[in-house]
Amino acid sequence: MKKLNILMIVILIDILSVQSIAFASSTTSTNWSTSSFKYVYEVGPGKAYETPNDVPWESLQPSSIVRIHWRAEPYRSKWVITTTATREEPVVVMGVPNQGRLPVITGENATTRQGMYYLNEVRSVVKVGNYTGSSDTDRPAYIYIENLDIQNGYPTNRFTDRKGNINNYANNAAAIHLEEGNHITVRGCNLHMCGNGLFSGHFTKNVLIAQNHIYDNGVIGRYYEHNTYTESLGIIYEYNFFGPLRDGCIGNNLKDRSAGTVIRYNWIESGNRQLDLVNTDHDELFNDQVIMIHMFMETF
Repeated sequence: MKKLNILMIVILIDILSVQSIAFASSTTSTNWSTSSFKYVYEVGPGKAYETPNDVPWESLQPSSIVRIHWRAEPYRSKWVITTTATREEPVVVMGVPNQGRLPVITGENATTRQGMYYLNEVRSVVKVGNYTGSSDTDRPAYIYIENLDIQNGYPTNRFTDRKGNINNYANNAAAIHLEEGNHITVRGCNLHMCGNGLFSGHFTKNVLIAQNHIYDNGVIGRYYEHNTYTESLGIIYEYNFFGPLRDGCIGNNLKDRSAGTVIRYNWIESGNRQLDLVNTDHDELFNDQVIMIHMFMETF
């Protein structure tokens, strides 16, 4: 009988004295009222927008809420969010469940909205940010992705990109790829059957990963893809359920290279390593002395 190694762990990094960095709040309400937003997009059967591909993602403004309603058939859509929103006027992309069933966004045979500026599409089903180089300072902010079942960004699956070309996903494709941005929350989602369940790059900061079910990710026979693989400046993992990786995958469950990591109140089950906490690959996350002292050197 296969032995399951189950780990419940709390890791707290002392970040309270870093006054210049405001971390994602774990108390943000998910009871979003449409009356609080200037722009409301209702997506689904009988709604103004039939599928997510009908939403004008490329021109989404602050104070926008996109409500994707459950339907029996998965939505075969891919998109990227690039809006620089604010705390007072965020961008919210949320599923509207039906009797507890989350709307499904599948990468298998998905299509991207034509004309959308979506770089490196092979890396994701849903993406936040399009990093274009060192001059790229206009980055997404205050983005919330909630209550969606995002799946099937896997190298054997194909999709149609924004130019009409058919592609396979990369090995390291993620259900959600956070490429760049500040104050990004992923909450209440199912992320599964992808190369990586969730991936964040070093141009992200103040990230909250909360109350998600993350499982069945990884690439068969490979060590390099994981349920989550993150490298952010300030990230909180809380109240998530990490299940086993896809059968035959030998990656880790939660791999993190971030500065200012908080991992608390999660269930983490199985994986080559349940937690793989290693140093960043990027100088900007550890060369700053304030970050070095208060994020890497004071752990309890």
